[in-house]
Amino acid sequence: MTVLRPFIILLAASACTADTGPAQPAKAPMVLTLGEIETDAAGRCFALTAPQTRTEIVTDLIEVVPAVRDEGGGVTTPAILRKVTRPTVVTAGPGTRLETVCPPIYTESFVASLQRALVIRRAYVGPISGVYDPLTRAAVRDFQRGSGVDSPLLAVDTARTLGIFAVPRS
Repeated sequence: MTVLRPFIILLAASACTADTGPAQPAKAPMVLTLGEIETDAAGRCFALTAPQTRTEIVTDLIEVVPAVRDEGGGVTTPAILRKVTRPTVVTAGPGTRLETVCPPIYTESFVASLQRALVIRRAYVGPISGVYDPLTRAAVRDFQRGSGVDSPLLAVDTARTLGIFAVPRS
């Protein structure tokens, strides 16, 4: 009976504690929180690239000198107008869908490896900080543009090209 007494006391004490539900795993700090990333049933992440754009030339008429009117409202001297052309960027379509590296993978060591890989390819000139900062995002976007991906989010294919993401076995 003396052997069972501590067990019974422990069992009774555990019954009195508040039930907080199933234990929640500790969350790792997120290094990256960018844009709209969706996950499919297989756990792959997808995002959209920047929308397609085109440049159009717009012509405006600007009044340089206003018209002169008499007391009756009639025009005595017409206004002087000048044509001014300017380029404007117009959205031509939605972005394209790309498979991107999922946010939980963007740990400090992964981002530092990404920064080192970009430094080696002369695509990044910032510090190796492990932070996915604006300088790193710009370097990723510039590096990926060569392969037709216009996004600051690291595409899986780009990560494989850089040698920092596993290549599936064939």
